[in-house]
Amino acid sequence: MNPSNEYHRQEILSASPLQLVVKLYDIAIASCFRNDRQKLRRALAELMSALNVEEGGEIASNLAGLYEYCIDQSVAGDLDQIRSLLVELRDAWKSIELSSAA
Repeated sequence: MNPSNEYHRQEILSASPLQLVVKLYDIAIASCFRNDRQKLRRALAELMSALNVEEGGEIASNLAGLYEYCIDQSVAGDLDQIRSLLVELRDAWKSIELSSAA
């Protein structure tokens, strides 16, 4: 096994749920920069599947709507607009991650 792949595998296996969410945002944002619409949609689908509407209520529902919008726009829309939205959301999740670690 490639040592780099093993490192990334261990990094993911040891990550907290918040860290995984931030990693998915990082993947989605990087996909926008690379114009990799398929990878972007996969990352957004993973983010959507991680939502718990029962516990998250209105916030989770709103995020689901944003993810659906981004998926729809990723087909032929402006990836810069999607990236901008995802960067804002990623920064918010990163702030939550950092405050929970303190």
